Amino acid sequence: MDNYRVELDRETGLYCTLYLFTNVTNVSEIREKVVTGELRCCMVKASLIIDAFQAVVAANKVVLNAKQNRLITKTIYTEILFYLSMSKKISRALTEFGIDDSDKNILVILIHKLGEEQSMLEEILESIKGERVPISRIQEFTDVNLVQKTYKIDKDELRVSSLINAIVSRISCKDFIL
Repeated sequence: MDNYRVELDRETGLYCTLYLFTNVTNVSEIREKVVTGELRCCMVKASLIIDAFQAVVAANKVVLNAKQNRLITKTIYTEILFYLSMSKKISRALTEFGIDDSDKNILVILIHKLGEEQSMLEEILESIKGERVPISRIQEFTDVNLVQKTYKIDKDELRVSSLINAIVSRISCKDFIL
């Protein structure tokens, strides 16, 4: 199983690890555990993620903001959903990128110190009824039309930029837009 872990900005001392699950049958139960804080992670609709880099860029912005006590939402995990979204409204961002009962494919984002990942993963594996698949397969679950609509990316822009670059630019500039 390919493990996707990347070191975030060095000054934070944190890492971001991504896991992809498909054919998940207990989404409402999982969402409840995330909302109550029982699961320490971010759960994202896989259909809106075109590349792991998209999630990492959002996570990195979030941990830097957290280090400076500049979170807009209550937790780093809701903040990731907020930064993935182009909406200025927190509730809309959580609804748009957070999982709902119709989702079967989920991207799990962990933010952790070195060595904490395994215990966090065990909690998640116990909770998710679904198949863990390599993160390299993320594009199989992406709805490209939905991604373009969500990020307001038109055909003209894609003539001069790749889809991932257009998305990452929007995530990177969100602070300035707000």
